[in-house]
Amino acid sequence: MITPDRTDNVLTITIDNRDQANALTKEMLDQLIDAFAEASADESLRAVLLTSAGGRGFSAGMDTAQFAHTSASRAYETISRLGEVCEAIKNCALPVAVAIDGYCIGGAAEIAAAADFRIGSSECWYSMPEVRIGIPSVLESVNLHRLMGWTKATEFVLTGNRFTAEDMLRCGFLNDIVAEAAIPVSDGTVVATSVGGRTALEERALALLRDTTQASRAVIAQQKRLLRTWKNTFETEAIADSQKEFALAFAAKAEGQ
Repeated sequence: MITPDRTDNVLTITIDNRDQANALTKEMLDQLIDAFAEASADESLRAVLLTSAGGRGFSAGMDTAQFAHTSASRAYETISRLGEVCEAIKNCALPVAVAIDGYCIGGAAEIAAAADFRIGSSECWYSMPEVRIGIPSVLESVNLHRLMGWTKATEFVLTGNRFTAEDMLRCGFLNDIVAEAAIPVSDGTVVATSVGGRTALEERALALLRDTTQASRAVIAQQKRLLRTWKNTFETEAIADSQKEFALAFAAKAEGQ
């Protein structure tokens, strides 16, 4: 399941399917889309933290049962839903940070790539193993070269090899790495706590989110729109659009007077 929990002006969204390596089902994708849309519409919120339960891994990606068939139309529908999760994150008016512990595989890596900030534990690892099971990496994989550079993005998706936290930090996928002090408990769950029950990993992600609250909610939403425009248009169009957004910021100020 997907569990939203609000603390002050930050919404924490937790992926919790720990019995299945936090794999993502269709229902969980639907819940993620709704959670990010609702967060974006809530004017009292300032940021979203995406994390996971269980302490063993962020997510193993899509639940393989979703693809246990040979129907092209069903496959298209499922992968499109995952794409809608990535779009919901990118279109969210709030900054989104992901706290990544343990494994981050396939579709989960794509979801992480869609976020604004990515913080990984020192022991986390990443893989896009799709080619090894006979399907290509798609969706947010299109933008991996923007985060990692063409050389590493190509290696990542063509080999299916594991990349370490250090690999992902060096190539620019991660903003930072946090060393976690893992504490195993009786049910096999691994817990690493810090102040207020948060892990050190989550606290580092929250620190980045708190930095964005030094600016107004409206201007952060503007800046997110601009960043996306810059990624998806030619330079001259991006500059023209930025001039319009700049003027809109002053129009908003005038309305507030």
